[in-house]
Amino acid sequence: MHPDWKRICDAFLTATSYSPEEMEEGWKDRSYDRENRPATYLTYPDAPVRVELGEPSLPPTPDLWAVLRGRRSKRNFLPEPVTLDELNCMLWGSQGIVQDMGNYQLRTAPSAGALYPIETYLVVNNVEGLQPGLYHLDVRGWALEGLRMGDLSDEACRALLDQEAVRASGLTFLWTAVMERCEAKYYERAYRYVWWDVGHISENISLVATALGLGACCMGAWHDSLVHELIGIDGKEHFSALTTAVGRIEGNDWLEDRRAPPKPSPDGG
Repeated sequence: MHPDWKRICDAFLTATSYSPEEMEEGWKDRSYDRENRPATYLTYPDAPVRVELGEPSLPPTPDLWAVLRGRRSKRNFLPEPVTLDELNCMLWGSQGIVQDMGNYQLRTAPSAGALYPIETYLVVNNVEGLQPGLYHLDVRGWALEGLRMGDLSDEACRALLDQEAVRASGLTFLWTAVMERCEAKYYERAYRYVWWDVGHISENISLVATALGLGACCMGAWHDSLVHELIGIDGKEHFSALTTAVGRIEGNDWLEDRRAPPKPSPDGG
């Protein structure tokens, strides 16, 4: 943590602000070449595991208003798996392509300028049909790319400030921002837009999870350096943006699903 954080944050707000007096002068020499824009899609062609997702089987859902009313942070996860189709529904609900516009595609979550700078990674602990490990969503190919196989629950839990929900979850979404996609068009303002983009995505996950009867908890606390190391990104041009843990819950009462009861102390107190 930087001791001069307040000054730096104030400077960030100033540097990324718009005003009528500055807009015309500041943007007169800027342009955006959509035909030669940075690549929209990230893939890992050498990933050791690839899982084709196919079309999700979208089930009937509760009334929208009931879903909104029922959405809460729920992380008292059961040691029972999330199904692969449930995961596919969440992925489609947050990043699924719904319309092809020719030289760009539109998705289920909005994005500033349809640039889609957010990438989806997952630490899978307990999902039917998937080996535990770290995966990346290939949006265009609609597949999961397995990058590191094995039980990563302890490593992920430590990276997310020892939040036990990460260890107990069926999976945890780790969203990242590829800055060049947004920065090429919006320059300094891109450093605001990426946060809005990831917020849309995470809220879609929470709503789809609620509709499916799963628990979801969005978490803003993590060790950036450890998450970057876990995923294998530089933390500057490609950096961590938000996380959400998802798992199966009892589903009877929000306060019971809200968080796991405290573990008894070793002395029985």
